[in-house]
Amino acid sequence: MPILAGFHVEGNDYLILHALVAKLLSVSEEEINVDFIDAPGRGWQFVLELIPKALKRFYGRCAQFALIGIDNDGNIDLDETGVAEDPKHPRHENHPGTAIMGCRYCMIAQAVSKVRPQLNWVAKKTGTHWPILIAVPVEMIETWLLILQGMTHIQRRPRGIQKQRLYGKPIATRTDVLSIALPLVRSITEQDIVGLTEVSASFRDFHQQIAGVQAIICANADCW
Repeated sequence: MPILAGFHVEGNDYLILHALVAKLLSVSEEEINVDFIDAPGRGWQFVLELIPKALKRFYGRCAQFALIGIDNDGNIDLDETGVAEDPKHPRHENHPGTAIMGCRYCMIAQAVSKVRPQLNWVAKKTGTHWPILIAVPVEMIETWLLILQGMTHIQRRPRGIQKQRLYGKPIATRTDVLSIALPLVRSITEQDIVGLTEVSASFRDFHQQIAGVQAIICANADCW
């Protein structure tokens, strides 16, 4: 039986995350049917503000899991400035155990916590235990792909440089994602995953989330 997943993600990033989640779950992409709210390019406020609507929609359709994702979007050259992060875009791993203002991961987690108690109308599927994954790549999902190509220091460089390195242009189209990003994800090996978890704290967090709920996600659906 296929896995139904709800993806609430900005733009074309859901294509990359779909392939990546399938890789981490050790299933084919065809086994994951994706439902999502289609509003490409509408940014961080769109993702944050529509979390309640998105989660209620996915829960009501009995998705096996939901994924809320957004790039961290920091854009300061950390090598030139010598700082640990873009102060307007805090990196979640830099304040473990503490929620701070401006952290996108913290804000998503808080929004998810507020909605969970309201997810209670589907028999045998309580919102308390329903898997809801949070993906906030630092500084963007392409950073993970560049690290996979051996550019371990790239996560300290500005977004424009990273986009240029991966796509050969500062802004990627859907065609670029399909022809460049997805083949990289599909070629990932177990060794690559281990290496990426060692270098990228944001990927390590995402990988740990999936590992923690994999058995639930891949079990027989109980309401669809």
